[in-house]
Amino acid sequence: MPETRTSDVQYRGYTLTAVEHSPGWQVDIYPGPRLLATHPGHVSAATKEQAFAKARAAVDRHLSR
Repeated sequence: MPETRTSDVQYRGYTLTAVEHSPGWQVDIYPGPRLLATHPGHVSAATKEQAFAKARAAVDRHLSR
């Protein structure tokens, strides 16, 4: 079974966890022990950088409400 690569980034009080998810990357958004309660709770993109950018934008939208 192939090893799954992950990485975490802290952003505005949230933990963004990137997981390689064929054919690209998925980033889960955690404000602590739970997924972000608003949609989306995760984002997907072709590259890890794009997925993190989408996740940061989702957090920004959530916090601007």
